[in-house]
Amino acid sequence: MAFSAKAPHTESLQALACSVRQHVGRDINASDVAQAMQQLGINALHPEVKRGINIDTTKMGAAFAVWLTDADKALLDWQNSAAWTANTLANRSDILSTGKKYTFYYSGMLDSYRGKYKEIATKIAKTAQDPMVKRIYQNVSVGTGDKWNPSDIMALDSTKTSYIENNLKNFDPTKISKATREIHFHNIKLKAEADSNGKKAIEMTEGMDELYEYNKFIDDLFKSKELVGISLKKTERTPASVKMFDHKDFKGLKESLNLDLEITSVDYKPNAMKCIINFTLAGETGHFMDIRGFESSKILADVQMQLQKGTAANHGKATLPAFSLITSLSKGLPSVRATRTMRNNIFKGTTIPQGNNHEFTDWDIFGKYAFQKTGTFSNNTFVNHAPLWCDYVSKLSGGVVNKKVIMDGFNKKLGTAKTLNYKDASKYLKNKVQSYEVGYVLDKGRKEISADIKKNIMKSVYSLAASKGFRIFGDQKITDYMSSSTYVKVGG
Repeated sequence: MAFSAKAPHTESLQALACSVRQHVGRDINASDVAQAMQQLGINALHPEVKRGINIDTTKMGAAFAVWLTDADKALLDWQNSAAWTANTLANRSDILSTGKKYTFYYSGMLDSYRGKYKEIATKIAKTAQDPMVKRIYQNVSVGTGDKWNPSDIMALDSTKTSYIENNLKNFDPTKISKATREIHFHNIKLKAEADSNGKKAIEMTEGMDELYEYNKFIDDLFKSKELVGISLKKTERTPASVKMFDHKDFKGLKESLNLDLEITSVDYKPNAMKCIINFTLAGETGHFMDIRGFESSKILADVQMQLQKGTAANHGKATLPAFSLITSLSKGLPSVRATRTMRNNIFKGTTIPQGNNHEFTDWDIFGKYAFQKTGTFSNNTFVNHAPLWCDYVSKLSGGVVNKKVIMDGFNKKLGTAKTLNYKDASKYLKNKVQSYEVGYVLDKGRKEISADIKKNIMKSVYSLAASKGFRIFGDQKITDYMSSSTYVKVGG
């Protein structure tokens, strides 16, 4: 059975390749990477190479030893990608300083990098009195924090690793900004006289200021080449493509204003458990948003949206709650309400709940179909409800996908054996329902909301998924709720 390489493996491999390239001082190839993988497994890495990495060497050494037994094209592709990316970074003096030695961290070994951002964002969510700001920061403070900074590996100046780690963990804007320090002491006096709402308002302001200063702190470390965040995409060519992302202040907003995006079509994929939104960027075709379930085969959860161009370039994901919030802020809820009316007319007498953190059908309904024996949504009601869900899915597609095709797909997943596969059949319908509901909102053939609103929703989703920030596009203006941090993307 082929080795299943996950993100920790491929990202740790990249850190290892970067350290090898730094040590040998010349461009490396797949064979150099393979040799380093083998040496890591038997604890025979050159001391300089070992000092240049901060990964879980024990775990990765064992994993790489297994991975090397594959000896297939997939492994060679990853080794080439790691070598080409390492060479590209080493040859770009505008990214990594030629006069510095770096330690290359797998992102999981530097939790404080995103951890401090999450801490600040959580504080803003707790103190925000504006309901929209509260909802947005509740949304962006969960998960890994990769929408703020999607770096997979970090290059730290080897002479300053302890200093940088400590400053990240114990970041205090009052120690690095005179203006913030003066505001802080002024706020202490104000808090002493303020009521509870007043205190929250002051703390909210401090939180926004702290996030601004933290972004600036990361930006300064990046520009001084002491800490360089690197977002990785598998590359199939050398030199690897490179793009710098700096979304501070007006630069990111200006880029967003000029975002040339057009939705071209919605593909409801009759024979797959997903929906595809095709769009162009700056007139370039081939971009699409893949809406499907990304959870493991053992569980059910909300669908997510993955932005891609072709097969090799994954530009990031957005969650269904984030899409729902963007749709609401962009005045797109009439489309969602239309789907509810459609669903209620089909399920007469049965109340269908929406998700507890989004406006679309609750995934947990299908979890109950899968795992509960009795109840309104359960094994007992599933077969009777299935034709209604298939009718709903067909109507969401505007009749593009025939109800019989969906029912045939459902029956195939459910099976005909004595033990019916409720889980797979539930997952099939869940993915169809939620992905088609998203497709309905953005479908040019639907008239509940204007084409401009659909485009604005798609722009916001693209900006968030591609880690450009949480921005809502409106008529002649952009509301910038959260700017992403500074990093470089290599590959793709």
